[in-house]
Amino acid sequence: MKPLIRPTAWAVVLAAVLLAGFGRTEDPPKKPAEVPKAPTVMQRKLTHAQRILEGLALNDFNKIKKGADELTLCAEEASWRVVDTPKYALFSNDFLRNLDGLKKAAKAKNIDAAALAYVDMTLTCVKCHQYVRDEKMGAAPELMPLRLNRVGTE
Repeated sequence: MKPLIRPTAWAVVLAAVLLAGFGRTEDPPKKPAEVPKAPTVMQRKLTHAQRILEGLALNDFNKIKKGADELTLCAEEASWRVVDTPKYALFSNDFLRNLDGLKKAAKAKNIDAAALAYVDMTLTCVKCHQYVRDEKMGAAPELMPLRLNRVGTE
């Protein structure tokens, strides 16, 4: 019987190897491709503001105007309005007024006026973002002095 066991054992091992290799005819299922998310208004604002800055640096008035036009479109979207207060409305109006000045300067090919309008627009953005942070989160609490607990000092 011993001579029969050895070929049988080899046959079982060979069958196991073949079945292991042939048992997988398909690749494991792939994860569905993630659909890229559309850029947020803030991401688009940054892209358009960067385009304006690039236009200013290169003296490219078409780039300046295109960036300003795109920022104006962003400001017209509902998602632009993150808080509903009179002060926020003032910031938005100032921003749009700065954009109009930027467009006029680009049309007149006046790089100094365009640069000044860009700075004004940027300052309006910063002030508005500070206001929105304070409005949404409340004013920052007064900071207390830090107390450090040292091991063995108490």
